[in-house]
Amino acid sequence: MIYYKVPATTANMGPGFDSMGMALELYNKLGMEETGSGLEIKMQGIGSDTLPKDETNLCYKAAKYFFDKVNYPLKGLKIEIYNQIPIARGLGSSSSIIVGALMCANEIAKTNFDKAQILNISGEIENHPDNIAPAVMGGIVVGAVEKTQVLYKKVLPKDDLSAVCLIPNYELKTEDARKILPKNLERADAIYNISRTALVVLALQTGDYDLLTKACHDKLHQPYRKKLIKEYDAFMKITMENGSIASFISGSGSTLMSLCKKTEEQKIFNGLKTYFLEQDKNNMVKILKPQLDGAIKAN
Repeated sequence: MIYYKVPATTANMGPGFDSMGMALELYNKLGMEETGSGLEIKMQGIGSDTLPKDETNLCYKAAKYFFDKVNYPLKGLKIEIYNQIPIARGLGSSSSIIVGALMCANEIAKTNFDKAQILNISGEIENHPDNIAPAVMGGIVVGAVEKTQVLYKKVLPKDDLSAVCLIPNYELKTEDARKILPKNLERADAIYNISRTALVVLALQTGDYDLLTKACHDKLHQPYRKKLIKEYDAFMKITMENGSIASFISGSGSTLMSLCKKTEEQKIFNGLKTYFLEQDKNNMVKILKPQLDGAIKAN
């Protein structure tokens, strides 16, 4: 059995809509081996009682896409999935499964593709790189899909950077979060985001957290999506009052993310936990460090 661990990711990071994300130290673990025939899927953890265990399973579909692409004559497949990343919460759970499936399939087929090639195939499945790129590569990744290639650049966050997130006790489907967005954009809003995305990348790369605080704002998606996340306003207030550098919707939500220095993470964690667990004891608050290596071989 071949095993890989793939990290959760926080996408968009404010202004970097569909183009930027960071890997986090929370993992899904996938195992895969070829068998003589048929399909067997075993699952533990989040979603194990509800996710499909047949050919509609996302892990199987991604693996089959790979095998078909490289013309590998697969006989049968056994899959093991250990889910720790909450589903439909804006933490890249689907991307982690896709990436893990491709990494395992690459070894089964003995194609020896490197991570850049795996990322390109991931881009064919996902179409935008904000989650898949950091899931493959780790760190903070800015990317764009250009036909069959994912153009990307990886930035390593400074050692003192941490993140604290609120994971509300409800799902928010990506398609629902996209439906609420306007079909047309004002040119001024597009310019606002483009300029700030560039500043956010440079601020993270250099550790200029004053600049990050000023630049990490958005006019393309958060003003609309926050209407779907009732915790948004309170989260922004609590995190900024307790020393956050920047706070934003993680991916399409419902998770809300706060970037902070490690020295402030416990204060922010305590503030969020005190308020939001009183609202709903099934809300979750987590400290999640940046993950630097992306998908990694596991036992």
